[in-house]
Amino acid sequence: MSKVLLFAAIAVAIWWLWRKLQRPDPAPPETARPVESMLVCAHCGVNQPRSECVEGDGRYYCSEAHRRAAQTEGRDG
Repeated sequence: MSKVLLFAAIAVAIWWLWRKLQRPDPAPPETARPVESMLVCAHCGVNQPRSECVEGDGRYYCSEAHRRAAQTEGRDG
């Protein structure tokens, strides 16, 4: 009887290993967004991704309002 149980356990182990090897590897998770550089607003100093920046006079700003404010400060001073 013990030989039958031993062979059954070996058969189950072989079947389990075979099934595990037949499964395809899961695909690696994809990142939501590609990595991009962070820039500092020339007016207030806030860091944000380059894609969200507003460019003006070769400098980067966090919003259109800060770009305009920097231009008006440049004219006054």
